[in-house]
Amino acid sequence: MLSKQMKNQFKLWGTAVLIFYVVCFAFLVIHNFQVWTLSPFIESLIGVFMGAGAIAVITGVILIFQSAIQAEQEKKQKVFDKKMNLYQSIITEMNEKIKVRKGEKYSMITPEERLELFFTQLNIALLSKPKTFRLFSEMLNDISDEEGKITDDAPKKLLRFIQEARKDLDVQEPMTAEDIADFSVAVKIAEKEAKNLSKPYQKTVFNDIDGMIKHLNEKSKISEKTEEMLRYIYNVLKSNASQNITFKFSPSFLGIKKDGNNYIVIKTGKSFVDINHSGDEKDVKYLEKYGLEIKPQSDKRWKSYFVRFKELSEFKQCQDEIVNYMNS
Repeated sequence: MLSKQMKNQFKLWGTAVLIFYVVCFAFLVIHNFQVWTLSPFIESLIGVFMGAGAIAVITGVILIFQSAIQAEQEKKQKVFDKKMNLYQSIITEMNEKIKVRKGEKYSMITPEERLELFFTQLNIALLSKPKTFRLFSEMLNDISDEEGKITDDAPKKLLRFIQEARKDLDVQEPMTAEDIADFSVAVKIAEKEAKNLSKPYQKTVFNDIDGMIKHLNEKSKISEKTEEMLRYIYNVLKSNASQNITFKFSPSFLGIKKDGNNYIVIKTGKSFVDINHSGDEKDVKYLEKYGLEIKPQSDKRWKSYFVRFKELSEFKQCQDEIVNYMNS
């Protein structure tokens, strides 16, 4: 859209040109020229010039109007790009500042980091809408206590700022009722996650297989079939494990350690149980003769392979081999 000053200039000059031509054409219609042989020619000539002038003026106004619109669009695009880069950099910056660093019990922020955020605040004041600026200022004002500890409300206020920044960018067309409902659910989930951001990371470890399976059921990551398979596999391996073998129960896998090092990892899905071997392909070759599905890890950083069991009978046919591998 055009600026207010430019609109006023168009109105002023447009009115002046219109009045000038209305007066001129009215004069040609009303005024009776003296009888003269060339008067018809002169009148028509004046009319032609007036028409040509009108066309020239209209063309000029259109060109000026188009140039003004293009200039406004280019300015808005540059501001949009600046805003986008600013908001993305804030997310990255806050990620570094809110995370719990090594040696810290809680998320902390130093005076130097607050100073950096102050200059970020100035950039927001320069580019953003007043409400976006206000929400960031509120977040910065309450980001930490006197000792520099990140407050529990800081992540929530950061989330509210990001929501308003999203509106400021106007990156989406008007939302439908379904979009609004989905967005509201997503915001609630994000708010719940934000509560844990300033808390120190604590690794979840269960005391036994029952605690692990209960967690997997709550997260719907296991079925009755795979629960039965997992319990059977654990009981077989546990009852035949040598003294240097220990078991670890985490939220996502059953770990088997040998002399304190990860050796076998057992993961479950709704329809399968995977037994991951810590070594390379040669470590799983002893199971090839059973016709099992053997695949490399999808994460290329790890060169280990896993064996997939979809039926308990598949494990039973080679359980002695796996026990021997575990204790070897």
